[in-house]
Amino acid sequence: MEITFLGTSSGVPTRTRNVSSVALRLPQRKEIWLFDCGEATQHQLLRSDLRTSQIRRIFISHMHGDHIFGLMGLLASCGLAGTVSQIDVYGPPTLDRYIASCLRWSVMRLPYKLQVHTVEPGEVFSDGEFTVTCRLLHHRVPAFGYRVSESDRPGRFHVEKAQALGIPFGPLYGQLKQGKTITLADGRTFDGRDFCDPPQRGRSMVYCTDTVFCESAVELAQQADVLIHEATFSHQEADLAFARLHSTSTMAAQVAAFAQVKLLFLTHFSARYAPGNPVQVEDLLAEAQAIFPNTRLARDFLRYEIPRGEDAPQDNLAIPADKGDVISNRGEEKTVVVAQKTAPVIAINRATRQQMQQKLGIDAATANAILERRRQQKFTCLEELERLYPQVAWETLNVAF
Repeated sequence: MEITFLGTSSGVPTRTRNVSSVALRLPQRKEIWLFDCGEATQHQLLRSDLRTSQIRRIFISHMHGDHIFGLMGLLASCGLAGTVSQIDVYGPPTLDRYIASCLRWSVMRLPYKLQVHTVEPGEVFSDGEFTVTCRLLHHRVPAFGYRVSESDRPGRFHVEKAQALGIPFGPLYGQLKQGKTITLADGRTFDGRDFCDPPQRGRSMVYCTDTVFCESAVELAQQADVLIHEATFSHQEADLAFARLHSTSTMAAQVAAFAQVKLLFLTHFSARYAPGNPVQVEDLLAEAQAIFPNTRLARDFLRYEIPRGEDAPQDNLAIPADKGDVISNRGEEKTVVVAQKTAPVIAINRATRQQMQQKLGIDAATANAILERRRQQKFTCLEELERLYPQVAWETLNVAF
């Protein structure tokens, strides 16, 4: 299960962030599931290593344009490419009428089967290997959060142990793998659980946007491996968040803490936090990490593979709140401390070669090349730096232009 962020801005795109869309790639079945499809999502797909021919399911959170205006263009392109046989689209009431109207008035004919499903709170899809459930969030229009849960897998079967005990190869091995008890012709009895490692817990991903803090998001995200939650506003603009029914960074962190998820990704940032503005998305990260330490910032084209079992990150505990700003805590008032940034700051337009070498761990030639490219305005955003110099761990740094 690999997550790729295709759009992480709210409302309107910026120079470095497109509007909402997240892709979940399931390599074992060569499928891609999309969550929301804002304008130009298909352009983002072209710039990624994802194949539109593998898109099988699309889950729409709600009917606001920054989450659906790319849907019809993508469906049309999939039809022109002739590489898909069926796409299932899931979403709130009126999504089916929206799609039908677009098909009608654009005189669009799709050469593949398009199935539109109106969702209600509860199970949306299940095929034995993956289950998708949804909950109604709290926004200005009906908006749903989605959870993808992978089924548990049987633990490793120790064939060598069965062979050493003289258990004949064949159907009996299958019964042992299922944890059943078998009896051999000589009367010996074996418990399948003695030949198998403990089951591997299935992975899970939760997608919540757009919403203000609500209990249903906490319930949906319980003990998830990854929670992707909107953080449209900083904590200092909580009044705007409540007025527009969006979340602040601290609200997203509260959901993660209460739900005891393993990792939180913040996304859906207001354009007011674009590079060059007084408040940056890194400030939102610091606010969230004060409550939920294992928080990361999403950015366009960031990929994250959800680890399985023992490779998964450790559970997080909320930092005890004892002083600081007042935030809403499940209907009560609670105080939190907003942490300071700890990652080293690299001011690309002002940094000396020695500073860059020391902080980035690069040689003098690379440092000089970066500074010269910046002087010539050859790049203006972190994504361009990452493409030019992939050897640098840019995600661990606060880069200022």
